[in-house]
Amino acid sequence: MKAYSRIASAAALAASTFLSAPSWAQDAKPQYGGELVLTGQLDKTMFPGRNTDAGGMDVYLNSCENLVEMTGDRVIHPMLAKSWTTSADQKKVTFKLNEGIQFHDGTPFNAEAAAFVYNEALAKKFLYVSLLEGLEKVTADSEYEVSFHLTTPSAALIPNLAYRTMCIFSPTAYKAKGEEGLGSNIIGTGPFIQTEYTKGEYALFKRNDKYWQKGKPYLDSIRILFVPDVSTRVAMLESGEVDRAFGVPDFDVPRLSTESTLKVNTLPSLQQYYVVINNLTKPLDDPKVRQALNYAIDKAGIVKSVFAGTGATLSQAPTLTPGVFGFADMREPGKDTIFAFDLNKAKSLLKEAGYEDRNGDKFVENAQGTPLSLKLWTRKSGKGEYQIAQLVQSFLEKLGIKVELTVLESATFSASLSLGPKEAKYDLALLGWTIPTADPDEPMMYMTHTKAWKPAGANRMFFSNPETDRLAELAHAEGDETKRAGYVRSWMAELLKQAPVIYLPTSNLTEAVRTYVHGGQYLPAGTYVGSSAWIDQAEKKKQGITR
Repeated sequence: MKAYSRIASAAALAASTFLSAPSWAQDAKPQYGGELVLTGQLDKTMFPGRNTDAGGMDVYLNSCENLVEMTGDRVIHPMLAKSWTTSADQKKVTFKLNEGIQFHDGTPFNAEAAAFVYNEALAKKFLYVSLLEGLEKVTADSEYEVSFHLTTPSAALIPNLAYRTMCIFSPTAYKAKGEEGLGSNIIGTGPFIQTEYTKGEYALFKRNDKYWQKGKPYLDSIRILFVPDVSTRVAMLESGEVDRAFGVPDFDVPRLSTESTLKVNTLPSLQQYYVVINNLTKPLDDPKVRQALNYAIDKAGIVKSVFAGTGATLSQAPTLTPGVFGFADMREPGKDTIFAFDLNKAKSLLKEAGYEDRNGDKFVENAQGTPLSLKLWTRKSGKGEYQIAQLVQSFLEKLGIKVELTVLESATFSASLSLGPKEAKYDLALLGWTIPTADPDEPMMYMTHTKAWKPAGANRMFFSNPETDRLAELAHAEGDETKRAGYVRSWMAELLKQAPVIYLPTSNLTEAVRTYVHGGQYLPAGTYVGSSAWIDQAEKKKQGITR
């Protein structure tokens, strides 16, 4: 299992950058029963093939499972598959599947079902299909053996299959209900069965009594309340309306940490904030202008004022974070981050691009006297997103750019950032991207490759560069670790030249939970796994929580 070995060693190297699971999550005697109430964020469909947002994965992972999984130790583990082998030419990967597993609709999970899902992904161009670059077809070789046939080797196939959005849903349910049907009622093999869903309000998952992993789950149900506003989430946690809140503001951490009924957990993440730059909009099609925008942002100031100095770290490389395969520190000597704050350099780059303050009004104009004016979109959800957007607006205005900040409702924002190049109306938009498999293939093939322009992938910048595309494709197919790491680093170096986005700090993940909740796993990708979670009923009653 060559691919397994590679990922395991890479994960072991990365583990030192992440906090281990807290002691309060490792209790010896789990209890059965009770409902865990979580806050979540689901802005669009629950169908994995059309929603790769972390908020979506955090919901459908309760019901839908993968062939393999990446756990908090950053190692790929078998899941629905129990083992796999790679052919000598590395163009065929064969999985042996666990037997006797059923989908929630009672139909069998087998090789035929697995093959159907991935072949359908190729045929219908599911959003993650660029991560399957080189995959020709998937065949059911026997009832419990399935093979992935590649036109070229894929060094990233195994870690990509751990990406939660590549989970395996019931082919029978899909054929009967379609994407829209599974978008509101996901049917997989997981520990919980979805029984209720109201868009924009909540989703309810009941215990799967026929779950294939004996003894799990411990909970009777998980109820996810969709609460986009972080202040509301924290207030609901403190009042006892919910058992867990994610994305806790760093300025609230000291206060919450003193409350005897709450536990606060913080760990480094794989999420880097960034500002989408629409590379098709003039003058944003000029790399010098995009570089100027990057140098104009005081990233250290953002960490201090939004994240209390401790809730985020300055980025050392474009897109990739420490622990991802091929990561290298790309900062200039003596600098604390990439594109370290330098307003004079930013102004000089704008001048080279034809923009300077020609009339003394402190705003830049082109040779025709037209001022540079941009639209920046954001939403009031996520950890500090609105505050970051306000600071970005302020920094760019100091550069001499007029910035109109628009705050959109979460679902509207998500839909507007999912449009293709002809329909997209934004100049700039604040987002964050995560690398849930700790492998660079997703950002290389799905976030920045020309083939991944929205709505097909996650390239919302409409960035297209032959060199980054070439390096991404080479890295995707290269089985030699040393060569592959070299391609990844060359790709990052090219990104620094092209600056397709404004690179912002990497956030830490912070959750707060009631002290009677044990065993849940908060993963560096920002998802919460409740299959091992349990509730101390006596402690819950002691706290006066009766729901």
